[in-house]
Amino acid sequence: MAQDYDKIFKENIEQIILPLAEKILQIHPEKLVEIPDDLQRTIERKPDFLKKVAHKDHTKDYILHLEFQTKNEPKMVYRMHEYYALLLRKYELDVYQSVFYLQSKKAQMPTRLQKRHLDFQFDLINVQDFDYQTFINSNTPEEIILAILGNFGQTQATVVIQSVLEKLKSTTQDTTRREKCVKQLEILSNLRNLQAEIIKQLERMALTYDLEKDIRFKQGIEKGKIEVKVLGIQKALKRGRLSLEEIAEDFEVSLDFVLQVKKGEIRLNK
Repeated sequence: MAQDYDKIFKENIEQIILPLAEKILQIHPEKLVEIPDDLQRTIERKPDFLKKVAHKDHTKDYILHLEFQTKNEPKMVYRMHEYYALLLRKYELDVYQSVFYLQSKKAQMPTRLQKRHLDFQFDLINVQDFDYQTFINSNTPEEIILAILGNFGQTQATVVIQSVLEKLKSTTQDTTRREKCVKQLEILSNLRNLQAEIIKQLERMALTYDLEKDIRFKQGIEKGKIEVKVLGIQKALKRGRLSLEEIAEDFEVSLDFVLQVKKGEIRLNK
C-alpha cells in the first residue's frame, strides 16, 4: 500500500512542490533545475523529490531533497545522511532535506545522527500538524486533496470531505484530471480510515467517478499486488543489499513471507 502513496506524490509532485515549499517549508524557490539521473542511480533508493534550486545570485543555490513517509523508519536518518553526502560531494552546495510524515500520529523516527566528528540532522514534518484549510484553499486539485491529511480541528470529517469534493468539482473542468484526483483522494483517505465516508459522499454528489464499491481492492487486483511484491522481493534477494527483515519492512509483508519467496515456496503463475 505504501507504493500507492508514493505513486501519488511522484505523479503530483510538479503541481504540489511549490505550494509545499512556500506554505510548509517557508522557502520560495526562484527556479527548479533537474538533477541528472546518473546521480540518482548511485543511490540505492531513488529519492521522492530531488531538484537544484537555482537563483540569479548563484551563491544562494542549494539542493532540495524531499521524502514522503507513511511509516516510521528507524534507519531513515542513515538513508538521509547517505543522500546528503552524495549530493554534497557531487555539487558542493548546501542540501535542504525534509521528510513529510503522512500518518495521523506523530512520527517517532530519529532525525539526528551523532558520531565522532559527525553531527547530522534532517527536518521531519508531520503533515497532520497543518490545518486542512492550508490545502483546501488552493485552486490546484493535486494540492486540494492533501487536505484529507491535514488537521481537521473541531470540524467533522464529513464536512471536510464534502468541502474537498466540492472544491475539486468547482476547480477542475477536465473530467479526466478530476477523476484521477478523486481516485488519489480515496487512496490517501485510507491513511485516516475515511475511505467509507469518501465513497458515501461520492455517491451522493455523483462526481462521475465510479469507485466500484471498493471491490477493485479485492480479487484480481489483490492478486496483482501480491505478484508485484513477489517480483520485488525476488529482485531484492538477488541484489543482496538488504537484510530479510528490511525487505519484509519495505514490501510490507511478514518475514515468513520473505523466507517463503527465498525458498521458492511462493511462485507466480505463468
